[in-house]
Amino acid sequence: MEKYHLDEAGMMELLERNECGVVCTNGDDGYPYGTPVNYVVMDGRIFFHGRSRGTRVSNMLRDPRCTMTVVEERGYQCYGPDACDTDTLFASVIVYGRLEAVGDPVLKTEVLRALTDRLVPERASDPVDPERVSRTGVFEISVEAMTGKYRDPKPGSTVHPSGR
Repeated sequence: MEKYHLDEAGMMELLERNECGVVCTNGDDGYPYGTPVNYVVMDGRIFFHGRSRGTRVSNMLRDPRCTMTVVEERGYQCYGPDACDTDTLFASVIVYGRLEAVGDPVLKTEVLRALTDRLVPERASDPVDPERVSRTGVFEISVEAMTGKYRDPKPGSTVHPSGR
């Protein structure tokens, strides 16, 4: 990991330029419970929205520890004649922290507005219904630690984009 380590600035840049991650909570059955979320970074804080009840919320109330993983696919590289001379190009961050529900209606509205502005900018000037805000779960991950790594292409390799 040290060879391909992202520094703190690189991890924050990756988090700020992406919009989807997987939040994992600790299930009462001992298994991790991962859910994909759209998120936004505001003032160095990570927020996402979702249902205000369910497995993730039950897990959070029992044990607020969580992780969030964000992966940025960058394609593949081929650097030799053998099929095994192929690597995935990527950057990723794992955030370790504590999850809590946001109760303040003003902050909830700010987070939902920021998510809308980022994900669906053509809706940026549309009104936000306070009744729907009150029913929507908005969550904050208080970051305790982060790790990040990346793999860039080797010189002379052939790079293939992700997807088909």
